[in-house]
Amino acid sequence: MLYTVMPLERIYATPRTKETLEKERKEWEEKAQYKEVTLPHGRIVTRQEGEDYIIERINSTDMSDYLNADYSPGKAYKK
Repeated sequence: MLYTVMPLERIYATPRTKETLEKERKEWEEKAQYKEVTLPHGRIVTRQEGEDYIIERINSTDMSDYLNADYSPGKAYKK
């Protein structure tokens, strides 16, 4: 009997090597198209999904940019 809060998929999954993880990450990044958008005090990184761009992350020196709902990660970016 195994008592754990971890999902069984993680416990019984085949361990992946560092090389395998790096290869998967590169393949994923090659498939996704990224675009950086410059803000007055920083930038946001968007990922293309069909015709839309989805915000992935925000890097800014202005704290009010982080509170701006238009720059929330996961939200569609409006040009």
